[in-house]
Amino acid sequence: MNTTHIHEVIFLVQDNDGVFTPETLVDTIAEKMGADIQFTSCSGVPFPKDEALQFLLDRNKVIVNATGNVEVHPSMKMCDSHLR
Repeated sequence: MNTTHIHEVIFLVQDNDGVFTPETLVDTIAEKMGADIQFTSCSGVPFPKDEALQFLLDRNKVIVNATGNVEVHPSMKMCDSHLR
């Protein structure tokens, strides 16, 4: 199973802030990390790439801005163990 931590998606959004729409984010995840990529959070429960954006939106890690692009939430805090 191709699995990585969800913070890799946050880093991807952060490095390309405001570039991705929700659709292009999922496409880019598949392109850069593999079509079969699954993510885990700090709880360790895996979920598919198609659920990554909603996971991050639900936890206020990213937002979809007024132009429809994904960006890091202004008040987002990263877990200490996942800073780079």
